Amino acid sequence: MTETLWAIIPAAGYGTRASLQEPKQFASIAGRTLLEWTAGKVLSLREVEGAVIPVPREFENDRRLTQIIESLASNQAKPVVVVPGAGTRQESVFLALNEVFREAPWVMVHDASRPFFSPDLFRRVFEAAKNASAAICGINVDDTVKSVLSPGGQGHSFVGTTLSRDGVVLVQTPQIFRHSLLRQAHEIARQDGFIGTDDSQLVERLGHKVAVVQGERTNFKITYPEDFCLASAFLKEKDSGIPEFSSLPAGYRPGTSSESSRSGRFRRTRYSKRSKILVTGFGFDVHPLVSGRKCILGGVEIPFDKGLSGHSDADVLCHAIADAILGALGMGDIGKWFPPGCPESKDARSLDFLKVIQSHVRSISQIVHLDCTLVAQAPRLNLHMNNMKDNIAGALSISGDRVSVKATSPETLGSLGRGEGIAAFCTATVLKKGRV
Repeated sequence: MTETLWAIIPAAGYGTRASLQEPKQFASIAGRTLLEWTAGKVLSLREVEGAVIPVPREFENDRRLTQIIESLASNQAKPVVVVPGAGTRQESVFLALNEVFREAPWVMVHDASRPFFSPDLFRRVFEAAKNASAAICGINVDDTVKSVLSPGGQGHSFVGTTLSRDGVVLVQTPQIFRHSLLRQAHEIARQDGFIGTDDSQLVERLGHKVAVVQGERTNFKITYPEDFCLASAFLKEKDSGIPEFSSLPAGYRPGTSSESSRSGRFRRTRYSKRSKILVTGFGFDVHPLVSGRKCILGGVEIPFDKGLSGHSDADVLCHAIADAILGALGMGDIGKWFPPGCPESKDARSLDFLKVIQSHVRSISQIVHLDCTLVAQAPRLNLHMNNMKDNIAGALSISGDRVSVKATSPETLGSLGRGEGIAAFCTATVLKKGRV
């Protein structure tokens, strides 16, 4: 089983350096708020069980925030808890820790203003944390680094000295810690009245080593107005289905003071309206068992003296899933997308077919749940169910709790009962999106 964790997404600051009329986490980029982009990506990770989001106190019961949280919880089918934040990021994370499920072995802290981290980065940090109990990511410093002295008589700052870049990294999030370790670090820092610049510094104070993995330069923190321009351009480049956007976020006013940003007079962000409807698709596939072939189901090679016959790897489970998803969206069946006899599909992994289909349908739909049943007299499949589930979830970029895989015996009835083949059924529940 894949180890799981809870995420804390600090979003309680006001982001005054962004010069907006509202906290930057509620500013719109390409039709969605910054908070939605980041939290949605965090919650889509199959290892993440739920999230706690500290927000500005006056926004705790805000209607717009309520809608955002309800949408996140519904779309990802995971719990999302909102807590009122505090005066510092560190105190907000501490308050969020009190809401994390006590039995959760791991906690991830990720800035709400970093929507561009990749699943690969998250998993590299997680693997390092499993070895060291604490892990962060960071990028090398390329620019020259100098210390600066206080302004002199002419009002200028002056160079103190040029610092070495060796052994220096610019730290990013996600940061992942063993739950008990992070809680202890926060409690001791609180007792000592110590305020750090990130959570790993609190762990360092305990004398505990923190692992560092290579970060991503695209995982930048959205802080200043020009960062929104970069974010918009990056989103457009990554997904051509995203609507056009302005070069600066809605509500930007040059020279906005920090006092007016905190006053509560925030302008509401416009959202593009979308209609959404739940649709259902049904898929079925059956293949004969023959000698000299591997038995592949859900991308897992099952130890058996026979395998399924077909042009590809004949993975009936993946084929049934593909037909169910395509059927829900009225997009034909797997034979239309990967025709029998096509040279490119010869002995291909059917798990890769799911990846191709997902890449085409993700902009117009979201998979809510898959309910699958395998029918086989032999081999025994129960020991392989979890691996099948993980493979399917990974191929479709959804969490594992959205995939159900079961197996049943035909009780020696018919051709399946005589062990001549294996069949699979799938019902797909899909959220279909469309513009209004």
